[in-house]
Amino acid sequence: MNIRVVGDIRKGKIQPSLTGNPIVDDALLQNFCERLGTHINSAQSSFNIILDHFFDPTVSSDDVILMDKQIIHDFPSDLLIPFTIIAIDHSDLIRGNVLNAINALKRFANGEPIPDGRTCSKQ
Repeated sequence: MNIRVVGDIRKGKIQPSLTGNPIVDDALLQNFCERLGTHINSAQSSFNIILDHFFDPTVSSDDVILMDKQIIHDFPSDLLIPFTIIAIDHSDLIRGNVLNAINALKRFANGEPIPDGRTCSKQ
């Protein structure tokens, strides 16, 4: 399974940034992805963690998307309905805190609700 991490977007009409500096954004998001991959793959079967700077709501995907809550608010909700999206705190992406993301992924995998997750899911 692919897990895409969306913390900034560099293409299209809506181009939110994590910090305002693409070099810093790269480093912070790569750190988050590496930590997430280490924790997930040590406990489960293999997952592909993909850093996605070019999320496009017009291109469908079966991947689970971990998206910055601030980015979710930038999109009209009807554009995100076709995706499986788990909201991640902006500060967790900046600090590389993957614990909340891991817990949300576990709940999602078990079919449990995600508190304050604003999860969109394919219909």
